[in-house]
Amino acid sequence: MDEIEYKLKTNNSVLIVNAVEKLITLIKSKFKREERQRFVLENEELKFLREKCSSKDPVVSLTACQGLLALVELGVLEIPHTMSTVVTLIPTAQISCNYSAIISTMAGLLILDLKSRLDGYKCQFNLKSPKHPFITVLEKNEGAEDDVLAQMHSLCTHPDYTVSSNSLELLRAVFLWLTCNPQRDGGSRPWQLLLSLPQGQAKSLLLLACLSCQQICNPSLIERAFSAYSAVTDAAIYQQDKETVMALLPMLARITNELIKHGRDPRPCYILMERCFNLDAAELRTVAGLVLMILADNLPHTSALYLHELFNLCLNIINKYAYTQISINYLIALTLQWLNMPSYLTASALKSASRILDIYQEGAGEDTRMYMTNLNTNKTFQTLLHTDKHLSIVYNLNRNYERLRDNPDKLKCWLSDISSLDNTVKYDMLPLLLGVAMSQNIEGDQEEIVLQSLNILIDLVDYNKDMSVQLLPILLYKISHDISPSIKMECLKALPLMAKSKENVPTIVSILNKLKVNKGVPISFLISLYTSLSETQVRCFPYLQELLVDPGAGRPDDLKWEVDVARALSVKRICEIRGSSHGVELVSVISTLLNRCGDKSGSAATSAALQSIARLWRSASIAPPSTWRALEPKLGRDTRPLVQISVCNLLAEVPALRVSTPDYDRLISASCRRLWAYVADSNHPEVVEAACDALGGYLLDDYKLKDIPEIYRRTVKLPASYCKTPADAARNPEDVLEYIPCEVWPEVFKCSNQAALGGVARLTTRLIEREIKGYRSGVYHLEAKTEPMGYNHLQPFSVIRGLMECFRKQATSPSFDYSDEILLAILQALTSDYPRPLPPIDLCFLPEMFHRGRQWKELSVRLAARQALVSISAKRIMDNYLQSIEAENCDESDILTVYELLPTLCRGMPPNSLRAPIEKTLGRSHALVSKTKSSDNPEELLFVKLLVLIRRCLESEKIHDANRKLLSQIVENYYSVIDESNVSWDTYVETCRSLSSAHLERMTSPSSWWEASGEALRRAWRVRCEVARGAPGGVALVWLNEMIDAQASSPPEQDFSLRCMAPVLQAADPGSAAARDWFLQLMARTQVAFNETEDLSAKLYLCDVFVLSVVTLSGHGALRPGGGVAGDRAAARALFPAAVAALFSREPWEQSTPQILEWLCHTRISVADPRMAQCCQRGLLSMRHAAHFTTHNTWIKLESHLARENIED
Repeated sequence: MDEIEYKLKTNNSVLIVNAVEKLITLIKSKFKREERQRFVLENEELKFLREKCSSKDPVVSLTACQGLLALVELGVLEIPHTMSTVVTLIPTAQISCNYSAIISTMAGLLILDLKSRLDGYKCQFNLKSPKHPFITVLEKNEGAEDDVLAQMHSLCTHPDYTVSSNSLELLRAVFLWLTCNPQRDGGSRPWQLLLSLPQGQAKSLLLLACLSCQQICNPSLIERAFSAYSAVTDAAIYQQDKETVMALLPMLARITNELIKHGRDPRPCYILMERCFNLDAAELRTVAGLVLMILADNLPHTSALYLHELFNLCLNIINKYAYTQISINYLIALTLQWLNMPSYLTASALKSASRILDIYQEGAGEDTRMYMTNLNTNKTFQTLLHTDKHLSIVYNLNRNYERLRDNPDKLKCWLSDISSLDNTVKYDMLPLLLGVAMSQNIEGDQEEIVLQSLNILIDLVDYNKDMSVQLLPILLYKISHDISPSIKMECLKALPLMAKSKENVPTIVSILNKLKVNKGVPISFLISLYTSLSETQVRCFPYLQELLVDPGAGRPDDLKWEVDVARALSVKRICEIRGSSHGVELVSVISTLLNRCGDKSGSAATSAALQSIARLWRSASIAPPSTWRALEPKLGRDTRPLVQISVCNLLAEVPALRVSTPDYDRLISASCRRLWAYVADSNHPEVVEAACDALGGYLLDDYKLKDIPEIYRRTVKLPASYCKTPADAARNPEDVLEYIPCEVWPEVFKCSNQAALGGVARLTTRLIEREIKGYRSGVYHLEAKTEPMGYNHLQPFSVIRGLMECFRKQATSPSFDYSDEILLAILQALTSDYPRPLPPIDLCFLPEMFHRGRQWKELSVRLAARQALVSISAKRIMDNYLQSIEAENCDESDILTVYELLPTLCRGMPPNSLRAPIEKTLGRSHALVSKTKSSDNPEELLFVKLLVLIRRCLESEKIHDANRKLLSQIVENYYSVIDESNVSWDTYVETCRSLSSAHLERMTSPSSWWEASGEALRRAWRVRCEVARGAPGGVALVWLNEMIDAQASSPPEQDFSLRCMAPVLQAADPGSAAARDWFLQLMARTQVAFNETEDLSAKLYLCDVFVLSVVTLSGHGALRPGGGVAGDRAAARALFPAAVAALFSREPWEQSTPQILEWLCHTRISVADPRMAQCCQRGLLSMRHAAHFTTHNTWIKLESHLARENIED
């Protein structure tokens, strides 16, 4: 050993090699295979050799490392143990050459390992565990990168074909670490090395995997991502690889979006794209339109410095390649803002923009090509597509538009679906909406489609007021260039709404002033525009005020009544929204309108002016007493029905404004007199009804007997207590009585306009409701055993007493002073739904009414039903009536009457009285409907009508619990009786929605069944989904949980369940915490199920539920028009990556990002289905910009599926 040590200390390489050779010989001579483990640990020569591997002398360390490799080749040492030994030497390395020795040794060991396992070689090292030794070196010393790259190049270009052909598999983890690690500064050398290798599938897959991981939306990594894409694109251009260039161009356009967003210079990327398009390859026309749309997204955000290059690039694309019309439409839509506000800074850029506009205006041929369909065959593009949310959205919008553009009906349906989406999702669909809105030369259905798009865009201004800055130039362009009058009108109406952004106000005011000066539109329309402008932007009110008081405004051919109505409606709107701030300033306009609109044609304007006064009263801008004193002399004599109705509506405001002052007391008294005068004197039923409705808001004490017209009080006589002397008896009742006698109210019914009896009934109903609310409980407790015959025990001013006494008297001893219509109206008032029943009296006279006609019978039964809770006679009547409908020959109208009264009966009748009639009538009607195979109008079938009425009863919160239980049991019994093909099934399902949870669980819970058959699951799904759609947001989705768990083990009905589930998910509020919590529970239950079952179909079903939930809750289901997501699992999976990224970028979902990342990683490994694993992998890639992706090292978990498999469609 002394000799060996001496030779190693010399500087002679030959002696050093000789010394190591002697060490190897000594080690080999002492080696015994059966004692390998102890020998490797204890042999002194081997320890000495390991120690020299870390020598400061580079020749010694390199030679010693070669010695270790020799011992592996000789079979003394094993590869894994030796690799571990070499890794442990890294901390002791002192200088870079030592790293070179260690790295070269690692490379040699990797080659030996490769050669020892050639069949289906797969590198055992990865990013995590066991970590690739080169990565370990790089983590310990970043300065060793040059040495690592040199060794990697050596392996990739190794003269031995076995090594070079497997080098990418050998170094795959290292390449991924060098190019994808977000926590290190990237360089171009790994890309250059990878790109320099010979073409092959392994290289293409690895290259694509490395590109897919680039975080283009991360401001700290965007430059690095661009460098990567630039290197790959340069290589593709050099190799004339047109398919790859076509795939990379949309992603380069997306990179420009992010460069501008984060304040970086996009021009190098523009130049690179220019070089791509200069290939003049016909294939590039496939992506030309798509790239134009993505580049157009730069226009609202780019600096003027970069504008010239952007427009030049777009112009070159347009000149060289074919493109879809919607793409240039979208580009022009966003260009108009720049053209609308020219500047010295943008002069050169706008020349190119103007040329683009010229091309757009010249029009193009008919759109017939299916460019996006051609992109389906480009596997590189399809892989990159799923890594970027925005690119995926724009691609799908174009793809769907190409499919639907020749089918206007489907396109309109798609736009209708989009209009119902969350505003966040609609904002993501701006490329489609703006592209459609800018369509030219439209006709027929296309006009309606453009209007739909414009309306959605206009609504978006409320969501994001900055949208108005982009939309204003578009509206102005459409007004000046569109050939459709409807579209021009819609755009004109929308102009004032763009004033939400103050920057737009000068432009809008200038345009409206030009219209005013040039008299370009009718003054009535101009007033509506100024009103809308004032409503949108408060500081524009003076412009409206000036127009309203300008007598010279307008054209000679403007109709006076039309102008007056426009002014009145404008004033009314301002008084509604800003009565307290601007109302007083408009009083003079209101006064002018009331003075000048006295003829018949001015009725509408006067009516609107009075409505304005009502708004001002509510806002306390003007005093009601003084206002009415000024108005009453003129309005009191006005005979126009519309004006009289408006006066009634105005006076209806008075009770709510009452203040305890003499002025208000006089106002209330005067108002009542005026309203009573309308009731008595008007020949117009609508006026009488309006007056009655207004009087319903006043208290009975607000008016005296003398305020009521004489025609109603002529039968009033002084009570005996007021007639103690002849002089007392000779007095007029209205001079003596301080209350309204009850006998007045029948006369109101009798002497009012018979066509307005409904209004009189509503008036008395309001009065009776107040009277009943004032009753004490003693009114309902009878001291005697028998019920009183009438209401003489009530106060003499009781409205109930007056009406019931009149009705009872006419029912028992008809005098024919009252017509049937009057008596029915009185009965209608008595049978209204009051908070409590009327005080009990003997109602034995009611059955006599049954024979006077159907309406008499229904109202009499209704009265008995309402009184059954407190009246013995009423309960007896209802018992007899319920028994009568049990007969088989019972009339259908009698059955329907009972069911219509169920909410009332279930408050006053015991279950035993209701059970038999309900069961028998339902049974007979169901027997009939079971024989009906189909029906054009199933709602006309008796069984269906009865189910609807039962549902309404169950929805009432006032019915007794015992009766609720009875109805629920009856409905539950039909669950197994009604077949799915029965015409009443849908109605039955809707009825089940009103059942309690206990009944629903008993009916639809799979855990309570003997066997979960396909039919049983289908029925349960229908019921539970219907219940979920009507349930409160917090528990709606919970109804799906048990069904999802049960359905997982029943493959035949899984598609049906997904279709049932989709509407429930669409109805859920994605912004609620309840929806997020349910979704997190779904993830947790799925992971538990994965651990408990080996059934692949069950796992895939749970994954499909998860995917459908993400796609639907994110709103991305609209990217598959026609609701195809629920019925097409492949379509849902295709939308999933962008959908999951969109959903978890919103509140409150963003805080759950770690959970979804973990779920995707777990599911990707757990599910034994390559397509679902790929879906999860794509979902992870689409979420790579989330902060948790880097901080939780999720990017490392991607490696197991990156560059492993062929790209799938």
